Amino acid sequence: MGDVRKLLKENKIKDAVEVALKMENTILKLEVLAYILRSVDNRDYQEFIFSQMFEAAESMDNLQDKAVAYAILAYSAYIMGKGKVDESLFQKALDLAKSLPYHSWRAETLADIAYYMAKADLFEESLRTFLLAYNTIRDSKEPYSIVVSVLSNIAKRLVRVGDSISNRVAVQFYNLAKEIYLSIRFRTQAKLVDEKIKFVQKVLKQKNLAVLEFLGQGDIDKAIASIRYLEPKERTLALLEISHWLFLHEKEKLARRILSDAFEMMLTGKFKPDDRELVKIAQKFIRIGLFDDALILAKIIEDKEKASEVLGNIALAYARFGKKEKALSIAEGIQNEIVKNKVLKALKGEEDVGHK
Repeated sequence: MGDVRKLLKENKIKDAVEVALKMENTILKLEVLAYILRSVDNRDYQEFIFSQMFEAAESMDNLQDKAVAYAILAYSAYIMGKGKVDESLFQKALDLAKSLPYHSWRAETLADIAYYMAKADLFEESLRTFLLAYNTIRDSKEPYSIVVSVLSNIAKRLVRVGDSISNRVAVQFYNLAKEIYLSIRFRTQAKLVDEKIKFVQKVLKQKNLAVLEFLGQGDIDKAIASIRYLEPKERTLALLEISHWLFLHEKEKLARRILSDAFEMMLTGKFKPDDRELVKIAQKFIRIGLFDDALILAKIIEDKEKASEVLGNIALAYARFGKKEKALSIAEGIQNEIVKNKVLKALKGEEDVGHK
């Protein structure tokens, strides 16, 4: 896979496809081809890759593998926007899986199909298929060790799907995984999944308050992990809060990267938090010496009164650090005349510059 990624970075798509086609394991070959297909925008390349995948799938004799192959094909068709094609391919995959002779084979294959359904954003169908896999293996008369192994694998796939979803639907997959782990007395795994459930529910309910709580506890990993469950405007605010925390804790490289993402979301994506929140963040930035970044925030604030107050504080802060010319330049740009005159008087020595 490393070779394929390298070739794709070099835009050598044909070479990447050739590497994939030489793989002996057909399922792995299809997974790599699906990855390549997802990575390219050229429709002609996508159609060529899809045709190669279809040919490889049709040539398979093992029905269990063939069912999974159809699911991979269905997911690839979804990527290409072939709605009816992916529906028919998923149905073919399901029909094959249900025809397998052993409960364990059927359950494993159904779980694989459910996984690719989730990747194709068919969450309702995916969960229903996972449930079918679960019920199929529970009815099995095969040795207990086989049943436990299959159930464990189904739960792992459910967790993997849950981890890939950035909304409340993730909880449904986690809940089923937890139920399965408890049914086979895998209590440690069930506890870990339960922690994921509580984490997602907390973030969905408390939103940015949860992020602030994690930062207050010094748990930067959880704070960052929370971002994906937030709406765009909430996400922007969370990025600003996290970057402030990182600057405060001398992790400047990561802080700068996260702050750049936040600015990009506001300036190009139009995902701007409430002006009051931006004022709070700007004041936090001023207190730790991030005057230039506070200045960017001030320019994003739409309320002229609030923006003027922030600009005034920035101008006074620059003056305290001996940058009088920069301070005067900012002060001259303040729109609120009362604030502007007050700041200019302070800068010219008529008031105490350090009063703020």
